[in-house]
Amino acid sequence: MTQKRIISVNQKIKMLFLIIPIIMILTMLLTHLIFNIPLFSDNDSTNWVTSVIETGIGTSITIAILIYSNNQLKKSEEQQDKIAELVLNIQNIEQRHDRRERKRLTVFSYRILSNLETIRRNYNVLRRGLVDYLNNNAEESKQNIISSTRKNSEITDYFIIPNIKNDIGDIAELFEDPLLGKNILHHCINYETTLKDIQDNFDWENDSLIKKISTIDNQIELLNTAVDEIKKEINDKI
Repeated sequence: MTQKRIISVNQKIKMLFLIIPIIMILTMLLTHLIFNIPLFSDNDSTNWVTSVIETGIGTSITIAILIYSNNQLKKSEEQQDKIAELVLNIQNIEQRHDRRERKRLTVFSYRILSNLETIRRNYNVLRRGLVDYLNNNAEESKQNIISSTRKNSEITDYFIIPNIKNDIGDIAELFEDPLLGKNILHHCINYETTLKDIQDNFDWENDSLIKKISTIDNQIELLNTAVDEIKKEINDKI
């Protein structure tokens, strides 16, 4: 396109310098014929023919400059249009990218929230079981707690924690809080450790039960904080 424009401008200027001499010659001939003015005269100090030629040359140069300037103006306008179009395309790409990132953050965050809700629910069930056993010391309650924690431990090891780790790996860099992903994984490890403690030679004496219930209360509170932070991350991106 630029090459064609340069050729077109050159052609216009060439045509200009071909046409102007012809016009000058015709002007001088018509003036000579109509007004019977000699083309050259010793008494013509101003030499009107020279004036016509100088005027023609000046006009040619002026028109050539105008042609070139007009071409440069069009070229500048086209460049500005292309820059504006490029900026618009970049903005559209960024907007599409942002929408995809927000969607990705939302989808994976809700999956993480669902798994964390399962952990929180299991924490509460375990806490109620420990409180019941603390109050009645029934062997059946103890066995139910151990059985429940063993089942939850399997689900946690094979499904919940792997799913949370995968999801955090996909969106951790999208969190405004760079430590949120690590904190969530830390809560998962705490939950996993709690389940294993119950199964592996746990001291079922009252002091140990009270301490474990207190620990679970603290972990539930920390888990609640993590859930609220994830929800805030989602809301801030929407």
